[in-house]
Amino acid sequence: MSRRASIRRVLRAALVVPAVLAAAVPAATAADGTVILAAEAVPLNPENEGQVRAGALLYRGGLAVRSPDPRFGGFSGLAVSRDGAHLTAISDRGAWLRARIRYDAAGRLSGLGDGRIGPLHGRDGKPLRGLNADAEALAFLPDGAALVAFERRHRILRYPAAPDPLAARPTLRPAPEGLSAAPSNGGAETLAHIGSGRLFLLTENLRVDGGAYAGWIGRKGRWRPFAYARTGGFRPTDATLLPNGDIAVLERHYTPATGVSARIALVPRSAVAPGRTVRGRELLHLTPSMTVDNFEGIAARRGPNSKTVLYILSDDNFNPLQRTLLLMFELP
Repeated sequence: MSRRASIRRVLRAALVVPAVLAAAVPAATAADGTVILAAEAVPLNPENEGQVRAGALLYRGGLAVRSPDPRFGGFSGLAVSRDGAHLTAISDRGAWLRARIRYDAAGRLSGLGDGRIGPLHGRDGKPLRGLNADAEALAFLPDGAALVAFERRHRILRYPAAPDPLAARPTLRPAPEGLSAAPSNGGAETLAHIGSGRLFLLTENLRVDGGAYAGWIGRKGRWRPFAYARTGGFRPTDATLLPNGDIAVLERHYTPATGVSARIALVPRSAVAPGRTVRGRELLHLTPSMTVDNFEGIAARRGPNSKTVLYILSDDNFNPLQRTLLLMFELP
């Protein structure tokens, strides 16, 4: 069997296994604590391990991350501290993860350590469970508070500023009125703070304007709609603010015939306005033959020499045939 055929077989199974495993995967428990993390370096392209350029980006290392903790996996939202020392991720099984990011002497991604994991709580202070726990997007605000957007039970929760904000009791944040019309598994997949108190929200599969994805710009609890153009069957899965004020949107594409691929699109901040249809310009395209999985989290920061550093994180769907991948890129 060829490598491509093998990849396709695995990815076909990836659509089936998560539904079977869902009942067997425990929800996040009431306690939080340390978690063992094991990371293995991965190339950008297994068929050409010397490749370091993809589109406009420079590959700066990647990891396949594992843990024996049953709560580990399903990560759908990502944030990285401004100094690049720590990451925070949320899981669609109602958990949060924090870890220290390690780099080698050349500044390449080399490992994760000091991992901690715990449950996301609801407004009643109890760990979220079942359909209420499907956290899909994470955005930190300038005051240190965190916003988490959920699918299935479409809503946005605000976790207060604290040393561990996601371990605290949240409050309900106003969500776009039209979000309730989204499919159960196609709601708010993307949420980012884009400066000046504005929030950028995209749905994964709520369509408007001839096939574009429904989006909203929010400020002070008021949401105004815009549309995000569909490109080649890709769906938005996360977004992040770049140091220069533009927005990077992470997108995913999957068919049983071609497998999974991912891309990062650049959206000029000036292009985002209520009533508009916004289209991103491709920065990166990861094809099925490259190191790719179900990427659903993206974060950015200003790195050395004022270069933009991007991280993307995959959701393994708690499927043993998939991986939790953390890849790092630099925009020269």
